[in-house]
Amino acid sequence: MRANDLKSMEMIVQDPKTGFPILGHYRIMAIGTSGFGRLIKDLNQSLGADKMDILLTRFGYDGGLAQAAVLSDLYRFDSPEELLKAGGVMRRLAGLAHETITEIDFNPDKKQLRFKGIWKESFEPDIFRCLSPSSDKPVCSILTGLVSGYASAVMGTEVLVKEISCKAQGFDHCTFEGRTLGEWGLSLDDAMEKFKITDIKTEMERLKSNLEQASRFIADQKDEINSLRQQIKPGSNDTMVFRSNAMATTMTLAQKVAPTAATVLIQGESGTGKEMLARFIHDHSGRKKEPFLPINCAALPPDLLESELFGHTKGAFTGADRAKKGLFVQAGKGTIFLDEIGELPLSLQPKLLRAIQEKKVRPLGGSTQEPVKARILAATNQEIREMVTKGTFREDLYFRISVFPIILPPLRNRREDILPLARHFLSRLSPGHPGFSPLAIHQLERFSWPGNIRELENVIEYGVILAGDKQRILPGHFPNQEEQTGPSPMAMFGQSLPTCRELEQQYIRHVLNQTNGNKTEASRILGLSISTLWRRLNRT
Repeated sequence: MRANDLKSMEMIVQDPKTGFPILGHYRIMAIGTSGFGRLIKDLNQSLGADKMDILLTRFGYDGGLAQAAVLSDLYRFDSPEELLKAGGVMRRLAGLAHETITEIDFNPDKKQLRFKGIWKESFEPDIFRCLSPSSDKPVCSILTGLVSGYASAVMGTEVLVKEISCKAQGFDHCTFEGRTLGEWGLSLDDAMEKFKITDIKTEMERLKSNLEQASRFIADQKDEINSLRQQIKPGSNDTMVFRSNAMATTMTLAQKVAPTAATVLIQGESGTGKEMLARFIHDHSGRKKEPFLPINCAALPPDLLESELFGHTKGAFTGADRAKKGLFVQAGKGTIFLDEIGELPLSLQPKLLRAIQEKKVRPLGGSTQEPVKARILAATNQEIREMVTKGTFREDLYFRISVFPIILPPLRNRREDILPLARHFLSRLSPGHPGFSPLAIHQLERFSWPGNIRELENVIEYGVILAGDKQRILPGHFPNQEEQTGPSPMAMFGQSLPTCRELEQQYIRHVLNQTNGNKTEASRILGLSISTLWRRLNRT
């Protein structure tokens, strides 16, 4: 997932036993800014400004490490960059600041990281006013420590964040810059003077141990957790929801061909949304005000299908007590969509070919032809080329309907679209629903979805029914489904001879499957840091 997929009301829930708000397995405490201001004032008077700055920075650093540990344990982000950006969501959720990363230069292989960002509405300049109306230097010690610790955990090496300008100095907002110690020209000893840490690996191991203990404690509690409600704007019924590159390419093709009169063949597995794409093409053409008439070629027997497509005259067959216009004529200047055209009987294929070539159709029992002005879109979940080879589909008809072929990728090949689609369906089925738990998101993203988008929509509806409108959807609210993740790495090794890198990636994914996507546990088993785990998964 991505950082902007995080939803505040999904992240914080109420412990069913204690009633406390929790994030993952960590208890959340709310402390007002007025009380914090008094603490800052007392620290300044007791320790002096310099020591107070060190103390607050250390406090923030430990908090940043914890934030990274919690988020990486709860969610599987697309990349370390997305995990880094997700920290801003945490800072906003905690009421610390509105954080935006404006620049980032990230090279995990060389352990190089540079980034710049902005804090708007930072809480620390407001608190600093209890000491002085203005300052000649930046004052956001806790935030710099937080982001330093957080980025260090993501990177797997020490990162130092410096505040460049501060609202306390009279600027509109605060700006900051983060780099690894080496890129600042600093050593670990320099950082230890500031943060009083040993090293990032030791700190993360300590936090992992704490997290595992908290996880075991929460696992003993009631699994059903109540969450706060959030109003979610329902999505449009005809919205094409996607963000994957594969689907973006498909939609670009659809947009290009929509204004033309070209015949389009949409190919894809069952449930990938072929009819929705056909409607998109129709709605973005000059025919959008004309009829869109779909027909499933597999749903009707041959005689009835011929009558539906081409029409019939009165008395053309038993029961034809009146004449009927076929869809080709009824569509006028609109669009006729032939779904599952691979199921079209061989006997009807010449008639369809003639209708496309000559732009005329002859109704059953008729002696005259009627003009066809409609555009033809077709779809199939079969491999038409193979059918042509086997002689079950006419080659000339194939070339006529596939003037502009578009392939809809299956959902398992565009996993980036799973969560946006799931939230789209959820908002449509239950506006204001509190959303999905992290484990439910894991389950959605890991399943192979043989039924594609249609199956996903059905699963979300099933989950809404079981969970109701007032609690998050948990893994137990989904129907029992066997996970289809393909052969295990060892089985694949027995069938082929992968390279060491390929075998390593297969084993890493196998461990992630065994740990239900828990990156912290998988990293422990593999003996890798989380950032190294990401790099090895995503490298080509």
